[in-house]
Amino acid sequence: MKKIAVIGSPGSGKSTLARMLGEILKIEVVHMDRLFWNPGWLQCTQEELQAKQDFYLKMGSWIIEGNYSKIWNERLAQADTIIMIDLNRYTCVYRVIKRFIKNYGRTRFDLGEDCIEKLDKEFLRYVWQFSKKKRTKLLNAQIKHCSHAQIVILPNRKSVEKFANQLIRLQT
Repeated sequence: MKKIAVIGSPGSGKSTLARMLGEILKIEVVHMDRLFWNPGWLQCTQEELQAKQDFYLKMGSWIIEGNYSKIWNERLAQADTIIMIDLNRYTCVYRVIKRFIKNYGRTRFDLGEDCIEKLDKEFLRYVWQFSKKKRTKLLNAQIKHCSHAQIVILPNRKSVEKFANQLIRLQT
């Protein structure tokens, strides 16, 4: 595992798992939200985001967490491991609200500089509808790229913990 894509709904734990994997495997972690959001919640263009992602794709190893479906094809095509965290929407919405409360007034490590934690109805709706609107797209993208990559689908918190613990044991 040298090139790992971690995908899934907001609030599923992508950033947390990616950080753990980075520590275990000693591989740099790239957060797509950090690449996408400029200071003060200003979005970069798709071209800028593609160029930023391409910089990391040229490296010998990486862990890239996040979705951004308009530019994920190349990332998934180059990944040797694709991890999808597929938690239910109740859990994801709960975690997004919990994350908002925990980080209120601060910028999270996985966001762009000066992007103070926020939460609005539009984002909550996106998280709630993620499994209905984006899940199939994620699964289809994985099927398209499965001939070369190890696909790992983690359907609950316990499976995420078990996966991380297995990696720890393999590395020692």
